[in-house]
Amino acid sequence: MKINIIAVGSLTKEFKTLYDSYVKKISFFAQINLIEIKEVINDNIELKIKKETDLILEKIPKNSKVFYLSLRGKKLDSEGFSDLLIEDNITFIIGGSNGVDESKFDRKICFSDMTFPHQLFRVMLIEQIYRGISIKKNIKYHK
Repeated sequence: MKINIIAVGSLTKEFKTLYDSYVKKISFFAQINLIEIKEVINDNIELKIKKETDLILEKIPKNSKVFYLSLRGKKLDSEGFSDLLIEDNITFIIGGSNGVDESKFDRKICFSDMTFPHQLFRVMLIEQIYRGISIKKNIKYHK
């Protein structure tokens, strides 16, 4: 299984250490491919969103089932999220601080009605991927 994560921005050392610890656990079951998009700096927010959306769309691997992580998405519990992990090639997208053009994405997932810092959210996503794999593989992690 190949899991792609496309995210705008990069992680600081502290968040990267935590993120990498989950990637290591997941590596026994799936390949994680992280694609970082450099944040577009522009005072025109509409232009920034368009450019970042275009950069994200260019990086989506062919034949990948894509899920954009959005406040407007479908809420899932951990078991429901684990059901997404049956695909061979799946891509999760974390947009920039101003979001993306959501009309470009058919499948959307919402983790919460709350807003989280992007770096923390990336760690939350990788943890849920590990939890989902643990559920599917019957590994004692998810309670």
